[in-house]
Amino acid sequence: MYQTEIRGDYLYHTRSKGYGAGVELFGVTDDGETPMSLLNIALASCVTMCIQSYFKIYEKVDELPLKTESHYDDRVFTLTVHMGEQLNQVQQNQLIAFIKKKCRVSNLLAPDVAIKIGFKTVLH
Repeated sequence: MYQTEIRGDYLYHTRSKGYGAGVELFGVTDDGETPMSLLNIALASCVTMCIQSYFKIYEKVDELPLKTESHYDDRVFTLTVHMGEQLNQVQQNQLIAFIKKKCRVSNLLAPDVAIKIGFKTVLH
């Protein structure tokens, strides 16, 4: 079970109280994170952790540095994963299937919200 408490002390401003440090949200991005940007962060974080989990389970890799960029526009999340490993199409398909199965954040989104994931190799 997940739980949190939200307090709104003025218009378009909230603070959370949950498991760790509180999160402060605003109604406009000029002031900081918004609820929508927090959802974008949650999705990108979950996808990143799923990729790390996949490599831990199937490749026995304990540490996998990577960067995930996420953009949202018109009911489409577009994620680009930058990693040191070059993946062929079969590996990418297996990884995307694993993410679809394991990413709790993506599984909570409405069925008409698209999630597109692409991979780029980062040269060391």
